[in-house]
Amino acid sequence: MVESAMGMSAAQFQNTYAISLMKRSMDDAESQAISLINEMVAAVPPPSEHSFDVRV
Repeated sequence: MVESAMGMSAAQFQNTYAISLMKRSMDDAESQAISLINEMVAAVPPPSEHSFDVRV
């Protein structure tokens, strides 16, 4: 009885640990994606103040 309870506790701990690692990696990936998006947005020049059409 005690062994089965300990086995279940170890399995629950392992499952909780695996889930927390997965959440942490997802948070890291999210922060990397946000950083990349911010860098891409900063690299785009602002639109021109003047708006005119050039016709050929």
